[in-house]
Amino acid sequence: MSEAGKVRAEALQRGAHGEAYSARYGDVYASRAGAAGQAREVFLRGCGLLGEQARWRDRRQFVVLETGFGLGSNFLATWQAWRDDPRRPEVLHYVALELHPLPAEDLLRECADPRWRDLAEQLRDRWPPPMQGLHPVWLEAGRLRLLLAFGDAPSLLEELELGADAVYLDGFAPSRNPRMWSRELLARVAARCRPGARAATYTVAGAVREGLRAAGFEIRKAPGYAGKAQRLEAELRAPATSRARIARPRAGSALVIGAGLAGAASARALAARGWRVRVLDARGPAAGASGLPAGLAHLRPAAADESLARLTRAGLAWLNLALEPRAGDLLAGDGVWMSAGHARLARLAAHAEDWPASLLRAVDAQSCATQSGLPQAPASWWTAGGAVAAGALCAQWLRGPGIELRAPCAVHALRFDAADACWLALDEQGGELERAQVCVLACAGDGERLLRASRLQHGAPGPMLRTQSGQGFIVAARELGALRELRCGVMGAAYALPLPAAAVAARGLDPGQRWLFVGATHEHAGKPPWTLPQAWEHVGAGLREWCAGQPWPASLPDSAIPFRGERTGGADRLPLVGRWPAADGPGLYLSLGMGSRGLLLSTLAGQIIAADLEGEPAPLERELLRLLDPCRPSLRPRKG
Repeated sequence: MSEAGKVRAEALQRGAHGEAYSARYGDVYASRAGAAGQAREVFLRGCGLLGEQARWRDRRQFVVLETGFGLGSNFLATWQAWRDDPRRPEVLHYVALELHPLPAEDLLRECADPRWRDLAEQLRDRWPPPMQGLHPVWLEAGRLRLLLAFGDAPSLLEELELGADAVYLDGFAPSRNPRMWSRELLARVAARCRPGARAATYTVAGAVREGLRAAGFEIRKAPGYAGKAQRLEAELRAPATSRARIARPRAGSALVIGAGLAGAASARALAARGWRVRVLDARGPAAGASGLPAGLAHLRPAAADESLARLTRAGLAWLNLALEPRAGDLLAGDGVWMSAGHARLARLAAHAEDWPASLLRAVDAQSCATQSGLPQAPASWWTAGGAVAAGALCAQWLRGPGIELRAPCAVHALRFDAADACWLALDEQGGELERAQVCVLACAGDGERLLRASRLQHGAPGPMLRTQSGQGFIVAARELGALRELRCGVMGAAYALPLPAAAVAARGLDPGQRWLFVGATHEHAGKPPWTLPQAWEHVGAGLREWCAGQPWPASLPDSAIPFRGERTGGADRLPLVGRWPAADGPGLYLSLGMGSRGLLLSTLAGQIIAADLEGEPAPLERELLRLLDPCRPSLRPRKG
């Protein structure tokens, strides 16, 4: 991406009359007569969202797309109008593009209406860092879902998957910022609008009118705001092309096969949208690798625009959202420390300036030691994230409303009943266990077997998954010398983390002691498993740099509790998430192959599936969705 297209935080300046002004574009952010009035009269009224005939009334979901977030005035006005309407839509999605986001404090300072002050404070407290990509901000207990898309608008629009019901065409004047009003951009907007979508803008420039007509909008001029003679209103009649997601009229029934993190996250995402969910598992909740006492959720330290770095950033954002309100017993530590001497991080310094310090920063040895609780520590990189009680989190999600767990309940095969338009889960004798309109396979390594047994591969590439064993240990902190006061997760060739309170309780450990989890081995399939002494020695060698020269215990401490699990990942090291094109019938989805990133990516995977089913805006860009597509080319066997 060119420098001009990179996300950079904007510095708010003042115009000649004290109004909010952008030196970059030489224009004001809103009408001098007031941003609040402009938001209501130009954008909400122009899109038919005010009064007794408001277009969103009694809708299950409604989607607004804004082409320039700016001061956030249009969003706050829409939020207030949604609050004020007793027949508001059940869920309001608001997707906003912005290349140069303002600091959160400026959004609050420039709040255009005193009634919005509380709303602006809530937005400030959840404001994401200025990084390329999509940032979810859920408000009103998840009924108002803001998706901030930071980046170059024309490029981002090509990557967005959504179906808009209303469009706020906002940005600096066409003469000041022509890229935001180009015919190409307007065509991409139209392609992401549902039939009958309304658009509104303050400008009546000829090029904008022509671009809207060419994109399939029928336009009309309306009286302008605050002395401006005219503004534009438009309705989509016949888009040249359409890629719009269509809203599902109502939730239905869903089967989720697998009660690990991936299954629990999918069940939670669907149940939150009103689906009746039944989860089937041969063993029980978090019985496999998801039963890990605790794991580290952290960003991938690499070039900020690297695909996997972007994917882990999205995964952490959605996991943090799922943990709100903060459940302190599930979390331990603030951030994760990565040794700067580790081979994978050797080239990171060249990319560090692309990361805000709130997500990634270099830290000297003394500061790392002070903040992590170690007597000594190596120079390190600090990354956003922390230690999460994986097994306890999985069990908590499965106890949520709208979710029923059946375990032990082994599924031998699936079959689509065309007459009832349902998926059937069958036992070994072919008997029906459950049926539902939608089925999600989230059963790790068993997912590929289930597709084969059900004859649902349909020429799909394979093998799609691979499994690797690993071992780790719960240990009383007092037995680990230099690590005994560890407060945050640390990692290099191995990792150590403080055990969250929920994990201590779930394991029946003494809550009066501090406990650590250390790991992990990566054992090759087809070879004998490592013995406990081998695994213990391997972990100690990987943690040597964090031990301040103190010897690692030569043998397993008396308090040590071993944990063994199998990680199942995609054959190309990426998960398989999304719709599976089964010829038998629609509604089959995969959430498989999380590997060692199950804690980080399962929530995101569940949201991808739920958003696709509901016709909601996708939580990831198309480029990243293609990386996770279960039928992606990288999973095909290589010839020769």
